[in-house]
Amino acid sequence: MIPLVYGCQAVQNKTNNLVEKEEKYLEKFINKKIEKVIQEFGKPAQYLRPDPESGGGKLIYNTKKLGIKCLRTFEVDESERVVGFSSKGCF
Repeated sequence: MIPLVYGCQAVQNKTNNLVEKEEKYLEKFINKKIEKVIQEFGKPAQYLRPDPESGGGKLIYNTKKLGIKCLRTFEVDESERVVGFSSKGCF
């Protein structure tokens, strides 16, 4: 039983490290213009422009690596600067 628990903990630690690395990588785009994101990741799968009535916009990237779907979303303000991000399945 102990090796199974240890194995699960090792996988969890590795996953946490990957998530932390991804977040540090994406943090460098905070307060940058969307052109920096596009230079790094290319044309987004979808771009929802900022709207004064509904608030900020989004750059959405969908990719696949080793059969795993990766979804990165960058939130942008009216001046098209990155103000937030989310990442799911990316490493």
